[in-house]
This record gives sequence, structure tokens and C-alpha cells, in this order.
Amino acid sequence: MEEQTSCPKVDLYRRGIILGAVSSIGYSAANVFLRAVDDCDPVWVSCIKAIPTILVVLPWLVWRYRNVERKICPPNLVLGLVLLSMASHFFGNVGFQWSLNKIGISLAVPICLGVLIVTGALVDWWFLKDRPSGRTIWSMMILISAVVVLSTGGKEAFAQLKATLDAPDANPYLLAFAVGAVIVSGINYGFFGAVIKVVGNRGVSQPAIMTIISTTGFIFLLVISAFNGALEVDRNLELEHLFQMTLAGICNAIAFVALVSALKVLSVTRYNLVNASQAALGAICGAVIFHEPVSAWMVGGIMLTVIGLMIMKKSKEPVSKSN
Repeated sequence: MEEQTSCPKVDLYRRGIILGAVSSIGYSAANVFLRAVDDCDPVWVSCIKAIPTILVVLPWLVWRYRNVERKICPPNLVLGLVLLSMASHFFGNVGFQWSLNKIGISLAVPICLGVLIVTGALVDWWFLKDRPSGRTIWSMMILISAVVVLSTGGKEAFAQLKATLDAPDANPYLLAFAVGAVIVSGINYGFFGAVIKVVGNRGVSQPAIMTIISTTGFIFLLVISAFNGALEVDRNLELEHLFQMTLAGICNAIAFVALVSALKVLSVTRYNLVNASQAALGAICGAVIFHEPVSAWMVGGIMLTVIGLMIMKKSKEPVSKSN
């Protein structure tokens, strides 16, 4: 009898892992396209990136309202999601985008994920009272080690990128500021996942959450772009660049849907650990596509990532409850 009742939980857990993997791949693909337009205004890039998500989730929300339930999101939760969206898009997306042509994917992604994993685990533990299992803690330690190793190797990428920057920007303070922006981005994303899970557990539907966040972010960033003159710069409006921004948005939309769905099943910590594969994928993409330097640190970090994910995969930790 116990084996029969545990099967649905195991199936949910596997589905959550698969959704987490899809999210990781989607965000990694989005990062590649974002890196390709790293010379465009970061606020404008983040604004265009939000459009595909709106085009996906808004019809989904209308369909759900007509055919499934006509439940309205409580005003206090709407306000919370609006504030979360503005903070996440500006401090998370814009900050990360700005850092890409300063330190490259090979360094930006691992640092962001390392901070995200730690922040998410602390928020998960302190506020959601979801203590991780011993195997999950071991997996987290190995994945954080992988992130540190990948970050160490990524510093070589900055040395190469710095040579291509304009003379006024080519100074050590730029590295510190860019790394700081990525750290803030990681903290933001760590809280972002926890808030989404809390709101989802209170009965707010996935399309409602994503519609509020993506629509608010788009309008907020569009207003900033209009005031900062981004719409007057030809480079930001070139068809090739707009196409790459749109592709980033499509990949981001797929990853975002997978993220919200995965958080219905997995704990925030467990999802973030699956998402840690982005560090290895980012290092590989940086080296292969953008010719960022390959080093022994990078190879070692990728191997540690694989080991950490394998340990986590064997865990039988129960899935989180959700409404």
C-alpha cells in the first residue's frame, strides 16, 4: 500500500525535475541571445524580452477564467506581485543584462546562480519552513563549489573582454561594479522564486501570476526606456537586434512557464539546485559561441555540476504541497 501511495509523489517529483531542467535550458538559451545584444540599452532589451511572455500567458489567463474558474487575485497579492515585478525586472533583469558585456556569460551566470542558491535556500528555510534533506544539503554544497570554480575560471574571460572595452571603462572598478550588479541580481531572483511559491500556494493561478509580473515589468521598463532615450538610439531599433531580443524573450517565456510550474511541485531550494546546471551551460555557451576563454577551472566546474545534480537526482525527498 505504501508503494502505491508514494508513486504519485514520485511522479510529481520527476515532473518537477523535468520542468526545472526545461527552465534551466530555456534561461540558458535566453542568455545566449541576451549576450548577442549586450551593446544595446539593457532596460530596452529587458523590456522587449517581456513581450513574448505576455503573448503566451494573457490568452492562457482568459481561457482559464472562462473555462476553469473565475477567481480574482486578491488586491493585496496583486500589489505585492506588481512591486515584485518592478524590483525583479530592474534589479534582476536589467542589472544582469548590463553586466554581460562587462564580464561575459562565463562569469556572470555562475556568480548569479551561486548567490541565488544560497538566498533561495535561506528564504526557503526561514520563511517557508521547508528544511532540506541531508542529501539535498550535500548536493547544494557541491553545486555551490561548482559555481565558485566556474566563477574563478570566468575571471579569465574578463581579462579578454576588458581589452575590447573603451579606454574609459577598462579599469578594475568596472569588474567590481559588474560583479556587484550580478550579486544583486542573484539575491533578487532568490526572493523571486520564494514569493512566487507563496502566492501560488495561496490559490493564485499560474497564468495570473505570470500575467501580472510580465505585464507590469513591460510597462515599467517601457516608461524608463522612453525617458532614458533608448528609443532614439538606432542600434536599439535595428531589426537584427530586435529579432535577437525577441528570441531571448521566447526562450525566457518557456523557461518562466516551466519555473512557475516546477515551483508548484518542488521546494525553492530543490528547483534552484536543478537550475544550477545553467552555470555549466553558460560556461559552455560562452566558450563555444562567444569565444570566452576555456580553462581547467571551467572543466572542473562543469564536472562538479554534473556530480551535484546526480546526487540530488537520487534523493527521495517528498515533494512540496501546493493548492
